[in-house]
Amino acid sequence: GWNLTVDRATVELGIAAWEWTAYLGAEAREQGVRANVSSFTRHHPNVALTKAKIAGHYVNSVLAKTESVRLGFEEAIMLDPYGFVAECTGENLFLVRDGRITTPDSATVLEGITRDALLTLARDHGYEVAEGPVSRDQLYGADEVFVCGTAAEVIGLCEIDFRTIGTGRTGPVTRRLQEAYRRVVEGREPRYRHWLTPVPAAVPEESREEVCAIS
Repeated sequence: GWNLTVDRATVELGIAAWEWTAYLGAEAREQGVRANVSSFTRHHPNVALTKAKIAGHYVNSVLAKTESVRLGFEEAIMLDPYGFVAECTGENLFLVRDGRITTPDSATVLEGITRDALLTLARDHGYEVAEGPVSRDQLYGADEVFVCGTAAEVIGLCEIDFRTIGTGRTGPVTRRLQEAYRRVVEGREPRYRHWLTPVPAAVPEESREEVCAIS
């Protein structure tokens, strides 16, 4: 019968693959998006298993994102229970100051796969990268702020709480990491190919003809 224990629960797995569109809008990659600091706080680490990507955790994100969109923003930034920056509703957050990249430490954030990839790519491209507490006002004074996630990929934040970040458009560090990440996910970087899992797909007949014509 129904209960609140998991000891007798079974595990089932489903995988779906489909063509993806621009999660934060078609112009987000070039222009960046506007965000605000949400009134909703990220989960306290003793509330649940915050390192698990659990569907129920998304209620927190849904509330924050809905509030921000209703206020005219595209994304929400959530603080942790101690008042430091945690992450966005579906993305991890990074800031750039004087060429140095900082991201909130893992205490109260989901340790995203894309976050891990960006940390590696940034270091491999010669950037100094630090993980640690990030205050709200550090965001306002940053040269660049960007977010990353499986859906969003790498997107700059051009404005936070009505304050322009940097030039108000996607900055050079963000743009460089955008391109580096794009090359990886498209399989154009051999040294990171072990990160990828190819998914075979049926090719429409008309596409086969085009491929033959090109080759």
